Amino acid sequence: MKKALQNYIEELKSDVAALVYSDGEGASFEDKFTEYCIEVFESIGKSEGARVLSYIHPNSQGGIEWKINGYCLKDSFKNESNKIYFETLDLFITYFRNDDFEYSFNNVSVYDRTVNQIKKFINDAFKGYIKYIDPSHSELCELVKIIEKQRKDFDRINIYLLVNGFSDIEKNKIEVKGIDIDVYVHTWDVARLFKVNESSSVHEPIEIEFDKFTEEGKGLQCLQVPSIDEMYDCYLAIVPGEVLAKLYKEHSNELLESNVRAFLGQAGKFNKGIRDTIRTKPQMFLPYNNGITATAESVETYSVGGQMVITRLNDFQIVNGGQTTASLYHTQKKYKEADLSKIFVQMKLTVIKDREQKNIEVPNISRFANSQNKVSELDLSSNNPYFVQIENLSRRKYVVNPENKNQSLLWFFERANGQYRETLNKQTPAQQKKFKEQNPSQLKFVKSDVAKYINLWELEPHFVSQGSQKNFIHFTKKINILVSKNKLPGENFYKKLIANAIIFKTIDKLFGRKNADAIGDTNLKSFTVAYTVSYFHYLTDNRLDLWKVYEDQNIDANLSLRFKKLLAFVYGHLINEANNSLISEYAKKESSWQKLKESTYGEDLRKTVSEYLISPSERDERENEKEIDTNDEEDRLFVISEIHKFGLNFWDGLVIYLNSNYLEGFNRNSVEEVFKNLQKNKNLLPRDITIGRKTIRLLSENPNFLEEIKALSRLQEKEHVEIKFMFDRLKLVSKDDWKKITDLADQTKIFTIPELGNVKSIQSAIARNEKIKEQSLIKTYESLLKLKRFGIKI
Repeated sequence: MKKALQNYIEELKSDVAALVYSDGEGASFEDKFTEYCIEVFESIGKSEGARVLSYIHPNSQGGIEWKINGYCLKDSFKNESNKIYFETLDLFITYFRNDDFEYSFNNVSVYDRTVNQIKKFINDAFKGYIKYIDPSHSELCELVKIIEKQRKDFDRINIYLLVNGFSDIEKNKIEVKGIDIDVYVHTWDVARLFKVNESSSVHEPIEIEFDKFTEEGKGLQCLQVPSIDEMYDCYLAIVPGEVLAKLYKEHSNELLESNVRAFLGQAGKFNKGIRDTIRTKPQMFLPYNNGITATAESVETYSVGGQMVITRLNDFQIVNGGQTTASLYHTQKKYKEADLSKIFVQMKLTVIKDREQKNIEVPNISRFANSQNKVSELDLSSNNPYFVQIENLSRRKYVVNPENKNQSLLWFFERANGQYRETLNKQTPAQQKKFKEQNPSQLKFVKSDVAKYINLWELEPHFVSQGSQKNFIHFTKKINILVSKNKLPGENFYKKLIANAIIFKTIDKLFGRKNADAIGDTNLKSFTVAYTVSYFHYLTDNRLDLWKVYEDQNIDANLSLRFKKLLAFVYGHLINEANNSLISEYAKKESSWQKLKESTYGEDLRKTVSEYLISPSERDERENEKEIDTNDEEDRLFVISEIHKFGLNFWDGLVIYLNSNYLEGFNRNSVEEVFKNLQKNKNLLPRDITIGRKTIRLLSENPNFLEEIKALSRLQEKEHVEIKFMFDRLKLVSKDDWKKITDLADQTKIFTIPELGNVKSIQSAIARNEKIKEQSLIKTYESLLKLKRFGIKI
């Protein structure tokens, strides 16, 4: 574990540095560490829609009077006047040391001083004292107004203290002078971030100590169901309504399992039927209500007088009954006469003992327990076939490095949390170096990125502005319809996806840096970038040649200039149209996107960027073109490419190993045939490719085996040939370019007659998607490189 933690610290440093680098010089490490933490919170559903908002207000001595690093307004509801308010105010304050990620943050005076800085902000904002902020800090100004306006409506305030060191200080409930609201301080240090990173869970476990929530600290009486399966235990209990209300008051929607939050949303949480029963017939609540279904990872109990009592639950989640729980709390809050002492709720609690099964079965329990709500059978898990297919494509689709045309790269899709790190850690130092070169961390993308890039292409920036979690939920609803029709992403989709990733990253960088060359308030960057991407696609009728962007892997200076002018326009539009409201809320509305579409931009982009656009008919043809999966021929070439990449000394070493060792599924003579064909530069046969597939599976499960086998060989390693990369590059060559190549070859006589015949043969095979001999492919690629001096680039 110590080594794993050290690896995580190095990765954390690199990730924060990469975020700083992507913004250029002048970017703040403290802000980027805050951004990193907020992304973690988004991934576990802890603070959905949180924003970095960095501001320090000095005192008269030049010190810090108050400070804020980020915020989130969440758990929205409508009051009697039909106005939207928020239950929860999350505020972030960061304690960051540039030179150290392993220091101890346990000094009480330093802790108190840091917390007091955000307490001072809360106090002044709630009392309306902050009137002196420069209007250029529009997001902060609007946040302060909202806090002052609805100060009586907040149910809780969470202060997240983010520390890039180690701290033993856990959650504390504190008081803010003059404010009658529960305020909690949650310290998030490197150890806590590491724990989340190591976990495959989609949320941070909630630990419930029932002895703190029940009368006289006796815990919760229960009945254990006789064991049916070793995987789980089941308990039945009657929970006092007051206990559920207290739980909701402290934890809010974090109590709800992610699928419940996703598919039920917040609609109807203040349920009229439940409310009326609480107010008028509290004694009938138990027979009227279906109760709640919950899960946990572990349970602590004791027995007194033959009665089992639950004292503690770890990773407690309500998978059905969220509206019941929320309504108990809200009814008590709104109607002072509501008496929860007469209310009891039945609970079925399932404790999943097998951790590996927990992430499979908890969503299943959630789906089936909520069957009356028509929850889709396809949940938000990484195992969705749509994302599995994107992962397959990302491991096979080599792209050119725009900074080094002779190098091939892969965009690494992280289907499951930590997949990139896990893949890296399984390899030797030499393998890690090569892996990083071919899979640079800046080309890593995750499921929420896929949702963001595609939803912006589909002109839905208002959904993207709602935060990665809500945007992702909206995206999954669309793709689940496709999956149900067996329509999975293929090569066309993948090129569109990566091209949009390049466009997004380009525009994001063009916005500029804080306190340097930024177009405006960098706290508004994400909304401005999202709207700009969609607005560009809207103004150009979605006709940008995404295939060309994918092929080049960059955006040229001329198009970048158009993007930057559009960014400035969109930024000004959002500021003006938001009309003194919080832009983070304004940008979430479809009406806001409609206003931008109806605005007049002073340039006809369809004319000024016409050279980058395809015709409407070609756009429609591409959009309606049948998706081609990684076909059999492409898959075959991928396996052949991997066989070459393992290296001659691996195959020689494997022959030596099989001389005296048994390896299931491998025959020494068959392996030796692969080795000899590679050594003699011969095309691999079908049986060689079968051995290659087995080897790929073997090494994916036992990555250290590669170096162990190589060590047995005395052959000097040769540089391997990137066959799949060559194939991908040649597939990008257009019909017109192939004609230029053959015309040029005829004019210059640069190729011999057999050489030209080989080039034409490969051209034809690629066009017809026919079987290709790898040695012919290699020779064609080498032939085409001769044309570089004539301006032909492959």
